[in-house]
Amino acid sequence: MIKTSLKSYRKKTKKSSNLFKKSKKLHVNGVHHNIRFFEPYPFIVKASNGKFLVDVDSNKYVDYWMGHWSLILGHSPKDVKTNVRMQLENGWMHGTASKNSIELSETISKAVPVAEKIRYASTGTEATMYAIRLARTATKRKTIAKIDGGWHGYTTDLLKTVN
Repeated sequence: MIKTSLKSYRKKTKKSSNLFKKSKKLHVNGVHHNIRFFEPYPFIVKASNGKFLVDVDSNKYVDYWMGHWSLILGHSPKDVKTNVRMQLENGWMHGTASKNSIELSETISKAVPVAEKIRYASTGTEATMYAIRLARTATKRKTIAKIDGGWHGYTTDLLKTVN
């Protein structure tokens, strides 16, 4: 059954196969993250929408990974796209507090009353690094717990046991 499945996959993903050969010359293991590699080769994405990824061969896949679990609303939700476009007209990286960030922080503070202060991060890795620093400072402990095999950011302490 596995041989039949691999044969079928290869037949349906010829463009992905060719592009993956190019990607192997440019990227470590041909992928942007090791978890994205699988045998015989990963499909190459051309689009995403809602819960789906579409490869360059026009095959459609349900995306259970959802951007390292960060896309809780799915790919390209209409309301988010509309609001992002509106914000881009006002700039996309101010590097300082803005009216929008203050309003968002007020909303978060009301929803999470124990959040005494808020720090925004550019990446999940950065956010988990902040969390580890805060936890170690507050507890005076060095050891941290994480989900075995889960992705918690690209930092040395968190890469252990990532499959």
